[in-house]
Amino acid sequence: MHNLILCEFQKFKRRPLFLLATLAAFIFPVLTTLLYWNTPGGQDYDNLFSGVVDPGNFLLLLPVLVVISTSLFFTEQDSDTLKNLATIPVSRGQLVMAKISVMAVVAVAYSLVGFLASAVCAKLLGMALINMGQKFALSVLLGFMMLAAALPCVVLVVWFNKSNLISIVITLFYTIVNYVFHLTDVGMKTPVGLNVGTILPIPLIAKWFLQFDKPGSGESAAYYEFYESMLPYFVSTPVCLGILGILAAICIVLMIRIYNRREL
Repeated sequence: MHNLILCEFQKFKRRPLFLLATLAAFIFPVLTTLLYWNTPGGQDYDNLFSGVVDPGNFLLLLPVLVVISTSLFFTEQDSDTLKNLATIPVSRGQLVMAKISVMAVVAVAYSLVGFLASAVCAKLLGMALINMGQKFALSVLLGFMMLAAALPCVVLVVWFNKSNLISIVITLFYTIVNYVFHLTDVGMKTPVGLNVGTILPIPLIAKWFLQFDKPGSGESAAYYEFYESMLPYFVSTPVCLGILGILAAICIVLMIRIYNRREL
């Protein structure tokens, strides 16, 4: 398995996706810093960090992971080398797990780069770096959670087994639906259960993350009111990880079955 994962990473030598994903992790910290540059006092590192996580992870990391998955899952098919791997032998399940492991590394690395970039930007603004250990842990967990959030879309991409254009359309639709619902009461102000706020992973992750984004002394009255209104709907870490773990397990099983049915 270790060698398979290393082989999957070798694919990035000819494809700049990994480098682009790393560079993308710097985009939102820099943009958020520019927004706060001339803002009067009251903003702190918590504001900056949450401003990076929302668009950086929820809006950008999701499609980045799916686009990377298209490169990982279709390379053998495009180069007609899947039959060669079968003679080693390497099981389809091992191939799928190796590809998902690479996606996990990319997701966590992206999230941590965003965390480090936000810390650098905060120092440039003269902000005190507070709760760094917590933010580091949140970044690692966010990476794994975003991987789980991306897997349903990856399943669709692998199942359709079509061109990159179709994959992009599926990815954009999935990302937009998730992001829009995490901005609405329908997605956010609902308890855990059979509803949109639980079934869609981004609203679920947002309800988990928001509990750590407590309003500071410089927050507006509107945010205090919003935070108080969200208290009954926060999702605990074990519950969030449990739901996303079940989602990820289902998606992995489906991907292995789809891959097993693929002709050599």
